[in-house]
Order: sequence, then C-alpha cells, then structure tokens
Amino acid sequence: MNKYTITKLPKSQVEIHVEIPVESLAEFQRRALEEFAKEVEIDGFRKGTAPKAMVEARVGAQKILDRAAAIAVEDSFPKAAAENGIEPLGYPEVNILKLAPGNPLEYKAVVAVYPRPQLADYKKIAAEAEFKAPEITEEDIKRLKMEKERHEREHWRHNLLDILAQKSEVEIPEVLIRGEAQKTMEEFKERVLRMAGMDFAAYLKKIGKTEEEVKNDIAKDSEAKIKNFLILQEIANVEKIEIGDDEVAAAMAKIRGGGGQAAPSAEDDAQTKNYLRQELQTEKVFQLLETNFKK
Repeated sequence: MNKYTITKLPKSQVEIHVEIPVESLAEFQRRALEEFAKEVEIDGFRKGTAPKAMVEARVGAQKILDRAAAIAVEDSFPKAAAENGIEPLGYPEVNILKLAPGNPLEYKAVVAVYPRPQLADYKKIAAEAEFKAPEITEEDIKRLKMEKERHEREHWRHNLLDILAQKSEVEIPEVLIRGEAQKTMEEFKERVLRMAGMDFAAYLKKIGKTEEEVKNDIAKDSEAKIKNFLILQEIANVEKIEIGDDEVAAAMAKIRGGGGQAAPSAEDDAQTKNYLRQELQTEKVFQLLETNFKK
C-alpha cells in the first residue's frame, strides 16, 4: 500500500510525499515494458512479438524504470489527492526523490488547491455594521423610497464585504489571480475599443500609463474580487445555502423575456446558468445576513 505525507504550503498549496512499495513499482515496470514491447522493432520478429527479455535489453533497464515511475505518478497522484480530500487546481509539480532497482519509489508533488477562507465572525460583523434608514419626506414618492432603500442596501453590503475581507483569512493561489486578471484585461481592452473608439496603445498614451501598470492595477482588483467571492461562497457553504435548478430556470426565463431571440449555444447556455446560480446564491447570502443579523 502506498504511503502519503501531506504538508500544507503557503499560498494555498500542498505538498504530497508519496512512497510506492517495491512490489507495486514492479507492476508499473511490467506495464512500462509492455508499452515498449508494442513499439520496439527487433530483427526477426514482427512488431510487438519480440520476447520481453530482448526488448528490455534493447531499451535499457533505466529507461524502463523511468517510464515506470511516470506511470506510477499518473496512477498514484489522483488517488493520493482523493484519499486526503485534496482538490487540485491544475497539474502538480512533480519531483522524483528516489528511483532505483529494488527500492521503493518516492516522489513529492506540489499543487495549488481550492482555498477555504478562515471566516471572521460574519454574524457579529453583520449585526454591528451600520445601517441608516432612509429619510423620506412627504414629497417622496414610492419609487424614490425604493431607490433610496436600494442604494442604502448596496452601501451596507459593500461595507460589510470590506470588513469581512479585512478580518477573514484566505490564501489565494497565484493561478487564480493570473487567470482572473488576464480575463479582465482582455475584456477591458475590448471595452476601450468599443466605447472609446481607440486602440489600447492610444488609450495608454492618453491616460499616461504603461500596459504593465494597468496590468498591476487589474491584478490587485482581481485578488480582491476573488477574495470576496470565496468569502461569500464559504458563508453559503457554512449556512447550507443552495440554489435549485427550478430557481435557475425561472431566472433564465425572466432574462429571456418574451422570446424572439436566437437560441443560445449549449456552451453559452451553461455559462449563463452558472452565472445566474452564483448571483442567486450571493443574493441569498446577503438576504440571510440582513434578515437575521442586521440591526
């Protein structure tokens, strides 16, 4: 049986140290030899029919051992992650520590994992966050009152999220920040071209900034955006707030209105559903905090 040692690293990464016993490595060596046997051509034999001993002599024991190690990593890493409740983000960085005939295989794999925030006391913070009731004069109409309430609610939510972000701890992998920043940068360039009617180089010259400075600004905003998202999602997990398919379907029907539009592609439809599910969940989190904890 494989042995695993898990070490938590900064920036929401983990190191998994794996030791594969000799008998298991022997099975991976057998599989590696079979792979080479299917491809190696030896005079006097049809491809794939040469004796294994001749194939091993032709390929070399070290090359077979190296391939066996690669197969072992491919086989054991997903199992190690699953058995230890680890959700990898992307592919691991693998480093072979021990690989020699007659010895166990040892390697370590470093991988970013989905971060779980250490939440501040969001119930207490929600209770203490200031909320000012709107001042409605006799001349105010119902629409104005609703607008003022909406504005104050958005202000309260913004302040609440700022405080939660300051007091909650979450280590965000760089891969998430880079991905969000790249997507935002591409959208920003398209928006500049569409709304300002100028290419991005001309826009940079107009605002007096370099592209690298704009990228840095976007990266900071992206990190804050991801942190806020993770905090709201973690509150939803803790409070068991889920969105049913019927709620998503109702929201989809609402935004599509009376029809007459071309049917979206399956990919666009799935993206819209995921977006609406997240928006509905976020709204329910804020409603929970407002209803139960806000003064």
